[in-house]
Amino acid sequence: MKKNLTKIYKNAKKIKIDNNSKIVIMSDCHRGSGNNFDNFMKNKNIFISALNYYFDNDFTYIELGDGDEMWEVKNYQEIIQENIDAFKLLKKFHDSNRLFMVYGNHDKGKKSSKILKKYFYKFYDEVNEKEEYLLNNLEVDEALILNYYNYDIFMLHGHQVDLLNSQFWLLAKFLVRYIWKNIERLGFKDPTSAAKNYKVTKKVEKRLENWSIKNNKILIAGHTHRAIFPKTGNSLYFNDGSCIYPSGITCLEIQNGKITLVKWKFKIKKNNTIYVDKEIIKGDEPILNFFANKIG
Repeated sequence: MKKNLTKIYKNAKKIKIDNNSKIVIMSDCHRGSGNNFDNFMKNKNIFISALNYYFDNDFTYIELGDGDEMWEVKNYQEIIQENIDAFKLLKKFHDSNRLFMVYGNHDKGKKSSKILKKYFYKFYDEVNEKEEYLLNNLEVDEALILNYYNYDIFMLHGHQVDLLNSQFWLLAKFLVRYIWKNIERLGFKDPTSAAKNYKVTKKVEKRLENWSIKNNKILIAGHTHRAIFPKTGNSLYFNDGSCIYPSGITCLEIQNGKITLVKWKFKIKKNNTIYVDKEIIKGDEPILNFFANKIG
């Protein structure tokens, strides 16, 4: 599995960044069709509010896999229609050349140019009764590298080191679509999900962390839904968390040469007005501090 990571790293697209770059990294939105299994719905308005902020403040948006729930939902057009407001925001980033997407295990279908062209390039506007461009000519990668003054920040979803969700992903997809989403209602944890299985989560995290330390590269992943921001000198493995926490959305920001873990959530003013706000969880730490002393 570690050799596989190295191969993915060597083939990844590189994006040059500097101290003027502004980037936000999110993953695991799991945008669904609005049914009872749609975990994105509770945070949909938070997501839209956050994206509006990042667009208005000139950030580049990087979605690090599992943006769409293409395992549970058979007709991907339902995902687009249910979340058209969110996709129109993504379109604004795309049209401004500020959108990058990586596929995860649950939206591995985006690896196919045919699926992208059929479902994501255009959408049918039901109000105006006509087809319009959406994420036209979008390319979705397996991994990306942010090259910061010759230091590499390697980004991928992270399922590549999770045996069931990589080599046996078709089996995992079958189990999620037809079995586990129904059994979960009875209180059982889905064994295919690193996010819901603590032992799998720890194994995935350790494999990703070991690779990052061995290769002296910052590695940012999603997949486990567990936000991680290491102390300098201890690790080079980060995780942006997810968009489906019960209490809000976590993501990683990079700006002014610093990296920060933030959380977006609903808050209530004294007059009982509900609003969306951002708070820093960890960081505002210079990226170069993580490379100052080689770990291990």
